[in-house]
Amino acid sequence: MLSACGFQLRGDTATGLKSLYLSTAASSQVAVEIRHQLSGGPTKLVTTPKDAEAHLRILSESTEKIIQTLTGAGRVFDYRLRLKVGYQVTDAAEKPLIEPTEIELWRIVTYSESAPLAKEAEEQFLYVDMRVEAASRILRRIAVARANAPPR
Repeated sequence: MLSACGFQLRGDTATGLKSLYLSTAASSQVAVEIRHQLSGGPTKLVTTPKDAEAHLRILSESTEKIIQTLTGAGRVFDYRLRLKVGYQVTDAAEKPLIEPTEIELWRIVTYSESAPLAKEAEEQFLYVDMRVEAASRILRRIAVARANAPPR
């Protein structure tokens, strides 16, 4: 008898779609990550909306860095990094599968006056990590919306 805890890797993101058209209102690194995540999977990105089963619109993407905590001396101890992504998904008939929605992710990064370049590199790494997570969440949400959509 083989027993295990049930853990398995998440694997490729399956959206349940054969084709998807991706558009952005402005430059978006999350859109780049979505293209990357879909590149090896069963969902194909198409170049025109009329060839797609669904249309994903990245409506907005913004990052923000705010002070989280100050030391007793009034110096910055850590920052909160925030990523907000607005998106909407419609089917081929332009009926909404997902109404305009916003995802907000954040990470805390400590600050060190003695290693500013290392901390800046860490911030960039955390922003990349948040974009990967945002792309995965959007694709999983599309899969759930697609699974719950009435058959055509």
